[in-house]
Amino acid sequence: MEKIERVCWEENIDSCIVVKTEVEKRNIPISEAKILLVEDKLSNRKTIEIYLRSRVGKVEIAENGKEAVEMFANNQYDMILMDLQMPIMGGIEAAQHIREMETDRKYRVPIIAFSANYFSSDKEVSIEVGMDAYISKPFQSKTLFNLMEEYI
Repeated sequence: MEKIERVCWEENIDSCIVVKTEVEKRNIPISEAKILLVEDKLSNRKTIEIYLRSRVGKVEIAENGKEAVEMFANNQYDMILMDLQMPIMGGIEAAQHIREMETDRKYRVPIIAFSANYFSSDKEVSIEVGMDAYISKPFQSKTLFNLMEEYI
């Protein structure tokens, strides 16, 4: 079942969109979670990384979808946070590869997609290819953290 919510991300701006599916929560402490952050823009990557490092157990970084797929093949993650618009391989294609690779894994890794393309079809497409949630940029760190807690 899909839920769409509007959440405030800054007082002076209307809202971002969060689209999410319902999946089985893993119930591990978020402070012990291993997160793969996939973001091509250095400024965005650093901002999110700083926030994550203060709250989760471990953060690993990929700068594009191809790197993310390669890292996923060799590691176990509790969650993937993935930008959709990236060079070399975008988030949609990377998510498809990851979902194909998961058949040999014990559990399905939640993938949260994010994009600045608020009015595009990215929301629907990301859910269709197996991502678990979509959040539009920019967003408040507390919005991301609350969303992450729903899946970990």
